[in-house]
Amino acid sequence: MRVTSEKKGNCVVVEIGEAEVNLTVSDAFKETVLDRYTSLGGGDLLLDLRQVNFMDSKAIGAMVAIRKAVAARKNRMGICELHPHVRKVVGVVTLGTIFEIFETRAEAVAAYGAGD
Repeated sequence: MRVTSEKKGNCVVVEIGEAEVNLTVSDAFKETVLDRYTSLGGGDLLLDLRQVNFMDSKAIGAMVAIRKAVAARKNRMGICELHPHVRKVVGVVTLGTIFEIFETRAEAVAAYGAGD
C-alpha cells in the first residue's frame, strides 16, 4: 500500500497513493493508515483520497474501522479531495454523517487548526 504521511500541528495527514482501494488491499489500507497515524503521534486524521478513483464496500468498512480507532482517542477524522466516483459511493452509503468531508486538503488542514 503506497501512502505518504505528515504531521501538521495536531493533524496526521495520510495521502493514499493507490487508484483502487478494494477487497484485495483493504486490510493493508487499514493497517498502513493506522500505523502511520500511530507512528506520527495520533491526533486528528485526514485522509487525502485524491489518487483513489474506486472504493468498494470492504474499503468503506476499513475506513469505518479507522474512524473508530481515531474516535477512541477522542480525535476527529476527515476525508478530502474525493474523485467523483468515490464521492458518489460516500453519498450513497451516507458516510458524510460519519466523516467530515472537505473539498481540498488546504480547507481540511485549516479546519483542523493545523495551518501550513
